[in-house]
Amino acid sequence: MNIKKALPVTIGITAVALFAVACNSGESSTTGETPLPQQSAPVVMAPVNQTSIPVAAPAVLAKTGPVAAAQAVSSVASSASLSGAPTLQSTSGNSGIWVSGEGSVTLEPDLAMLNLGVETTGKTVAVARAEAATAMDAMVTSLKSNGIAAIDIQTQFFNISPQYQWTEVLENGIRTSKQVLTGYLVTNNAAIKIRDMENVGPIIDEVSEAGGDAARINGISFTVEDTSPLMVSLRADAVADAIAKANQFANLTGVDLGRLVFISETGGNAPQIRAFPEADFAMAVSSFAPSTSISGGELEITMSVQAVFGIQ
Repeated sequence: MNIKKALPVTIGITAVALFAVACNSGESSTTGETPLPQQSAPVVMAPVNQTSIPVAAPAVLAKTGPVAAAQAVSSVASSASLSGAPTLQSTSGNSGIWVSGEGSVTLEPDLAMLNLGVETTGKTVAVARAEAATAMDAMVTSLKSNGIAAIDIQTQFFNISPQYQWTEVLENGIRTSKQVLTGYLVTNNAAIKIRDMENVGPIIDEVSEAGGDAARINGISFTVEDTSPLMVSLRADAVADAIAKANQFANLTGVDLGRLVFISETGGNAPQIRAFPEADFAMAVSSFAPSTSISGGELEITMSVQAVFGIQ
């Protein structure tokens, strides 16, 4: 009898305990977070001249979860920014005033660069090469007789190539095209330095006559052989131009120009060459004028610098 009475009491206590466990599990699944022990909010120390972003106390995490806590921190940071409080800013590697400066000088050329050569054809390689060699030897002899040193004559291109022609043939009643070897082409080109600027035209005339029908004049250009004496003044002009531009930028933007932090030189290694127009040159050579007229004109040598100045 006593056993029967004790059994309902035990079942009742077990049911209460299971209900309590179920309630705790439901609360945990609803919040998604395990409650953290209550702690006091930590003190965040900010460096001098910087503003620290307030950090929410762990109590916020316990009540609202990490997502809501992150939103709260973001809201506080945004409020600090809108209120005019200073925020941390990163400096860029491209800060400062970046300018370029240029120096230039105009002068007359003292060196003519003549590109000439010979071109011959023959039924065999030997015939074509012999004709080309004879013509080129005659042209070189003419150059040397006009004071051109052997060191100023440099071969640029030499080539022997077969020449073909397409012809129509009839084979078995079918008309087709066939490639037929017609001979060989020999080309020999050289670059010539002419320092006697007054006699460029007459030298070209004599060389062309020496080479005969095999002679080819491919072009001419003018330059200054040694530009190193001009580099000092060109650098000074380029740097002065860069400083003037930097000062102008500083005045226009209302800042104070700082010290020079970087400078680099570009250009100035070779003058800008103004070549004789190929069409005009070919016309002058093929004309019947007693002497070919060649004008060197003027050259412009430039040098540029890139400079970076700080901002005070």
